Amino acid sequence: MRALLEPRDFELAASLRLAARRRLAGFAAGEQRSPTPGTGIEFADYREYVPGDELRRVDWTVFLRFRKLMVKIAAEEKELTLVVLLDASASMASGEPDKLRYAKRLACIAAGAALGGGNRAGVAVMGPSLVEALRPERGKLPLPELVRVVDHIRPTTSSSPAACVRQFVSRYGRKCLVLVLSDFMYPEWPALVGGLGASGCDVLALQVLAPEELSPTLLGEAVLVDSEDGDETPLHLDAPTARRYGEELGGFLSSVRTACGRLGMAYAMAPTDGDPARLFRSELAGRSFVC
Repeated sequence: MRALLEPRDFELAASLRLAARRRLAGFAAGEQRSPTPGTGIEFADYREYVPGDELRRVDWTVFLRFRKLMVKIAAEEKELTLVVLLDASASMASGEPDKLRYAKRLACIAAGAALGGGNRAGVAVMGPSLVEALRPERGKLPLPELVRVVDHIRPTTSSSPAACVRQFVSRYGRKCLVLVLSDFMYPEWPALVGGLGASGCDVLALQVLAPEELSPTLLGEAVLVDSEDGDETPLHLDAPTARRYGEELGGFLSSVRTACGRLGMAYAMAPTDGDPARLFRSELAGRSFVC
């Protein structure tokens, strides 16, 4: 079997950087500035003096000019933590190219960007419950080893996105960047999106779909098999049916995209035959925490 990452993927990971778009509590001091006011040395803003503030933090130049005691607020430098939420439900094992394999590839590139920037990166698998394949580490795990671990993730027999997002929020709420990789093809997708939107994290949702899901070419008699429960549905696929499918798919994709936007989450489509470099460098740069 060919390697999960190509040489150009390692180069891509090394060229990307991550920057939080909202205030995060973080875990520890590090190399990247977050928008959180703190005790660092880089100036961020002013606020009025209150009794108990250290006099050395008063800006006397401002006092002489405006006759107001103003205290300098510094920007606390915190390392960022990226947690990749990987949907490993049965539907992700379908498609050509394989949806789960492509999602794992994107997960490794993003995690590599985090580690390369001196930050933390972890990978959690969404199945019946949340399983942390890799807990967030800072620079301790080389990218090839991370790729090896992620490559061994396999589809789960059942999935409960709502339960997984509750477990995630209880551990990481308000503390991290989140990259969720999923096809969102399950009834519980609103609970997953809603939970992440309310988590206080900076979230990027990538909807991973295969080309045949986006533009099916099969016509004639067929039996559709539900990848989640195995139910079979005989169907005659003709042009009107294909058009209706396209309309339903368009409505579904629009619903996911709108829900993410309403909750302040960045969103992008990630077809499995797409180019990760174009996705990260062009489509997501400036619209998400990926720079």
